[in-house]
Amino acid sequence: MKKAFTLIASVVCAAMCAVTFASETNARLSRDIVRLHIIANSDSEEDQALKLKVRDRLLSAAAELDSKSDVEAMLSEYEAIAREEIAAQGRDYDVRAEYGRFYFPTKDYGGLTYPAGEYDAVRLVIGEGKGQNWWCVLFPPLCYVKGSVDSSAAKEELRANLSPEDYELISSGGKGRTPVRIKFKLVEFINSLKEKIK
Repeated sequence: MKKAFTLIASVVCAAMCAVTFASETNARLSRDIVRLHIIANSDSEEDQALKLKVRDRLLSAAAELDSKSDVEAMLSEYEAIAREEIAAQGRDYDVRAEYGRFYFPTKDYGGLTYPAGEYDAVRLVIGEGKGQNWWCVLFPPLCYVKGSVDSSAAKEELRANLSPEDYELISSGGKGRTPVRIKFKLVEFINSLKEKIK
């Protein structure tokens, strides 16, 4: 009986520590970045190509962002840019841009790994929004499109905005990525459970 109780108590304690780690890690890392999530109308080849054209236009407009607050201020401009590009491609899809906190899975961006969780983000939905999506870190700019982003400058900006511990956590730091991936898979698992409960 004592062994069973000790085992259950250990599992509960480990789960509580994991939930705390997941929440604290996500809260710290999400404080200084804004992510971008573009959802295509459908999975047709044409709609997926349209999504990428809209993406390219948005990233060009976002290249000059100086702060996280600039992103939200440009929301209506992003929507207008997307509408313009959609019309230029001969489509009449509606488009909806929103700024808020949205769930993202664990993702790698040029040597940086962001854990799953909720992040401030611009979500752009094209038409029905039933197609494959595309996402990246909009600010600081870590969106890779044909080498258009100076990732070293973005990484340095991120390093300046994060604590040394948090930057080390998301970067490989030359020590291999396995421990980070294991930690973030745990974070992703805990956060996906929280998302399902909602």
